[in-house]
Amino acid sequence: MFKEGTCPKCQEKIQVPDDREKIICMYCGEEILVSQALGEEKKEMDYVAYGENYNQAMAGLKELIQTCYKPMQDFKKNLYEGVFEAFYSSHRSMFEAMEYVYRHDENPENWLRKMADLMIEEARGDLNTCRSKGQKNQRLLDYNFLISVYLVPAMLKYPVQMSEPFADHLIASWNAAFQTSIGKARYDDIDNGFHRKLCYITTAVCESLGKGADCRELALLKAYRDRQLAATPEGQALVEVYYDIAPTIVKRINRRPDRAKIYQSLYEDYLLPCIQDIEAEDYEACETRYQEMVLNLKQKYML
Repeated sequence: MFKEGTCPKCQEKIQVPDDREKIICMYCGEEILVSQALGEEKKEMDYVAYGENYNQAMAGLKELIQTCYKPMQDFKKNLYEGVFEAFYSSHRSMFEAMEYVYRHDENPENWLRKMADLMIEEARGDLNTCRSKGQKNQRLLDYNFLISVYLVPAMLKYPVQMSEPFADHLIASWNAAFQTSIGKARYDDIDNGFHRKLCYITTAVCESLGKGADCRELALLKAYRDRQLAATPEGQALVEVYYDIAPTIVKRINRRPDRAKIYQSLYEDYLLPCIQDIEAEDYEACETRYQEMVLNLKQKYML
């Protein structure tokens, strides 16, 4: 009879025959005890291994903050998959060390707190060296991007006990420490967003005004984009131009100290009038206004 177990070496889920003492893991090729795979036997604490994994995990998390450099520059449809996979592969040994300590620590919740606190304190130390408010805001934006677009999705892809609780704890602690609102996203959700064509600028404007991702304005504009604008060759061409330049425009606006004022103006000058056009079913007027917004933003922030 077979039971589902977990390889204590590589943490992969395996089917284990309960009538044998030892088996070979089909994933890593290591010989393992069936009792360990089924969680029926707890090994004595190996304090040397625990200490080595503890130090490796903490050093890796600290290095993540120290080496965070322009993580947004490769966030493009044709680059993100490869960059994410490289990030995941290069940090897998760190994830393994984090999981080892989580599984062997007497207080796993305390280990989650230690990891989150280390990253927060390392980031605070770096932010305190920034010479201007603008530089500080950009560094915090970089950290937010690293965590929400690379670290958390990579951890959620790593199929172990610690993945979900670590992501939840880090996000909650980070948002509380820096008054931010980063969310919990999986790689597939982010990657699919490129194909769904997210409303980058509209989303940025709504977030700046304190509106949620499911707000009425965003829903109306997305529906207009998909049902009316994309229904014509001219509209499709405009959408393609928009999604080619919108991520860069948002990045450049977010670097500015007056970004809140810029987003407020975009809302008042373009998005709100567009919404009024949609409600009046004047789709031609909305397209003209939409095109004007794209061209003005391109001229101001891309040229």
